[in-house]
Amino acid sequence: MRIIGVICLLLALAGASAAPLTAEQPAALRSRSSLQTQLRKDVEYLASETMLGRGVDNAAIHQAADYIAKRLAEAGVKTELFGGTPFQTLEVPVGARVGAAAKNFVRIHRAASEISGAPATDDGQSGEADSGDANSGAANSEEQANSAASNSFRIDESLSSGMSPMSIGKTAGAAQGALVFVGYGITAPELDYDDYDGIDVQGHVVAVLRKEPGMGDPASRFEGTKTSSHAFFQTKIENAIKHGAAAVILINDPGSIEASVATAEKRLASELSRREAVERQLEELPVEADKIRESLRNRIAGIDTIVQGLRSDVRQKRRGVLQIDEAGRALPVTQGGTAVSDLDEASAEDPPTIMKTVPVVSLARDAFDSVLQHATGRSLGEIETMIDRTYRPQSMMLADTVVELSVELQPSNASTSNVIGELAGRGVLAHETIVVGAHYDHVGMGGYGSLAPGTVAVHNGADDNASGTSAMLSTASMLVERLGGMESHRRVVFIGFTAEERGLLGSKYYVRHPRFALDSTVAMINLDMVGRLRDNELTVYGTGTGEGLEQIVDDLNRNYRFDLWKIPTGYGPSDHQSFYEVGIPVLFFFTGLHNDYHRPSDDSEKIDYGGLTRITDMVCDVAFELATREVRPRYAATEKHVQIRRQLTAFMGVTLQDQADHVVISGLASGGPAERSGLLAGDRLDRLDKKSVRTAVDVLDLLRDRSPGDSLSVFLTRDGQPFEFKLRLDVRPGG
Repeated sequence: MRIIGVICLLLALAGASAAPLTAEQPAALRSRSSLQTQLRKDVEYLASETMLGRGVDNAAIHQAADYIAKRLAEAGVKTELFGGTPFQTLEVPVGARVGAAAKNFVRIHRAASEISGAPATDDGQSGEADSGDANSGAANSEEQANSAASNSFRIDESLSSGMSPMSIGKTAGAAQGALVFVGYGITAPELDYDDYDGIDVQGHVVAVLRKEPGMGDPASRFEGTKTSSHAFFQTKIENAIKHGAAAVILINDPGSIEASVATAEKRLASELSRREAVERQLEELPVEADKIRESLRNRIAGIDTIVQGLRSDVRQKRRGVLQIDEAGRALPVTQGGTAVSDLDEASAEDPPTIMKTVPVVSLARDAFDSVLQHATGRSLGEIETMIDRTYRPQSMMLADTVVELSVELQPSNASTSNVIGELAGRGVLAHETIVVGAHYDHVGMGGYGSLAPGTVAVHNGADDNASGTSAMLSTASMLVERLGGMESHRRVVFIGFTAEERGLLGSKYYVRHPRFALDSTVAMINLDMVGRLRDNELTVYGTGTGEGLEQIVDDLNRNYRFDLWKIPTGYGPSDHQSFYEVGIPVLFFFTGLHNDYHRPSDDSEKIDYGGLTRITDMVCDVAFELATREVRPRYAATEKHVQIRRQLTAFMGVTLQDQADHVVISGLASGGPAERSGLLAGDRLDRLDKKSVRTAVDVLDLLRDRSPGDSLSVFLTRDGQPFEFKLRLDVRPGG
C-alpha cells in the first residue's frame, strides 16, 4: 500500500532542496556556498532589467554574449576559436520591418466629380442621366454640385499617423478599388450567418471588423464567450481572398483598443518611473564617481529612446492601429516558432501562401468611422451594435468611395552569436568531444514567443534560461579543475546557444557548421530551465539515446538523491534535439514548466539556488564521467513523441491512499478546495473530469496539466453510492 501524502497534494515542501550525500570528489569537497553565490550572481546579471529580456532582435543580447565570453575565459577554457573570439555569428530572421514611408499609405476619397450624376452600379460605372429640358438639367446640375461638395471627403493615412502594413499579407504591392464594408468578414452557413451574402467584392477593397458578432455574450451563436475560429485574422483574410477582394483593411474593436492602450500606458509609466530612479542615483553620486556617472547617463539616454517609442506607440494604439505582426506573419521564417497576434485570435500555424497574394493593412478606427459617416450617415459603433444585437450582416458597398493603398515590408534579420569555449582533451581520448550547452537568449520585451499577449515588458527569463547558462558556466569552472590532473580525457566544448527561442536556430547552425567534428562528438548535455527544483523532482530526457547513459545517471544520482523522472527520447523543444538529429547521444536536464514560463514574472528571486547548486554538481559529475570513460555511448534511436513535464502548481487539498484497485481520500486540507466542495475522508475517487483514476499517480498526472483557478468535476463513491462534486483548484501553497 502506497501513500501519496502532503508532499505532493496537500502542502508544498519548504525548501525542497534536500542535502545530498557527499561524494568523495573535488566537486563535492569544494565550498557549496561559493558555487551557489556564483550561480546567483550569473543568474541575476543575465536576468536583470538591463538585459531587456535577451531577445535576439535587441542589442542587449550582445551584452549577454560578452558576459558569457568573459566568464568562460575566467574559467580557464580557450575562447579564441573564431578569428580570435568565442563568437560563432549567424543571421536570424526576426520578422518584418516597414520599407519606404512613401510606399506605405491608405488614401480613401469621395470627390465631387465622382458622386455627381446617377448612383454607381455594381461595376462602378455611372448610369445614364434622365433626359429633360435644358433649364431643368441646369438646375439639377447645380443642386448636385452643391450636394457633392458637401459630401466629398479625403482620408490620407501613413505610417506616422493612422495605418500600418500587416506582415500576414502581401509584403509589397498596391491596390485600388471601390471600398466595400463587409462587417466581421465571416462566412458561416452552419450558423446562418454570412457577411458576403448578396454582395460582390471581386476586385474591390474590403474593410473587415476585428472579432465576431456577440463577442463575450454567453448566448452568442459563435461559441458563446469562447473565441471561435471565425474571429481569427487568418480566417477573415482567407475568406476575403476567396471572395475576390483585391486588398483587406482591418478595423480594430473598442475592447482591444482599450486593453492595448492600458498596457502601453502602463509600460510608459514604468519607464518614466525607471528614469526618475536613475536620475536620483545620478544626483546622489559623489563627485569623483565619473565612470558610474557616465554609465547612468547612458542608461538615461537609452530609457529616453524607449520612452520616445512608447509615446508614439500609445498614440497609435489610441487610434486602434495594429502593429505589423499583430495579426500573424506571411514573411518566410527559417525555423520553428509561430508569430501570433494574441491568444484568442491567432491561428496555430504560419499563414499559407494564399495570404501573401493581397495587401493587408490596419487602419485607424476613427478614420474608418469618419468614412462611414460621410458615406452612410451612420457611425461604426451603431453598425457594430446592430450586427451584435440582431446577428444580421450590415455589409454594403460605399457608393463612389475609392481606396488607394500601398504596402512595402522587408524581411528583417538580426546578427547574433553562439558563444563557445574549449577545454582541450588529453591522451588517447583527446580527439573526441563532449558538448555542454545552454541557450542564453529569451523572448525580449514580449511579442514573439511571449505567453503574456499584448504585454510590452522585460521578460527576464531567469529560469528560461539564465539558470541553465549559469549552470553551464560553473560546470566549465569545475571541470577545468577536475580534469586538470587526468592523463586522458575528451575535449569538452561549452556552448551558450543563441536563438533557441526562434526555433533552435543557434544549435542547428552549430551542427551545420561544427567547430569540432560531429563524428567524434560522443555526447551532448543540455541545460534548459533547471532553476525551479520542486518536490526534489529532476527530469532527465535522453536516457535512452545512448548505451549506458541511464546507468550513468542512476549511479551518480546516488550522491544526490533526486526524485528522477527519466525520459528516453532525445527529441524535444530545446537544443539537445539538434544534436540528436545528427546522431549524437544526448542528456537534457530540466526542472519542469511553470506558470511564469515566457512571462515577465520569470524573475531571479524565484530561482531555487540550493536546487540549482545540486543540479550543477550532478551535471559536472555526468560530464566528468562522459569525458573520462573509455567507451563512448553508442547512439540509439528513440520515439519522436515527447511531452514536456509540468510542475505541480494547482492545489486540490487532499491526501490519497492507494488500495488494491482504486484510490481513496485519506485526509483533507482545512479550508482547501476539496473540503470546501464537500469531499470527505474515505471517499473513493473514480473519475476526474473525463479521466478515470485508479492510483494517486493518476491524480497527480492530471493535476500537472491544470492551473490554479481551473474547475474540476470529481466523480466518487461514498457508502456505495455515486456522487459528483465540482471544485475550483487553488494555488498550491508555496507558489
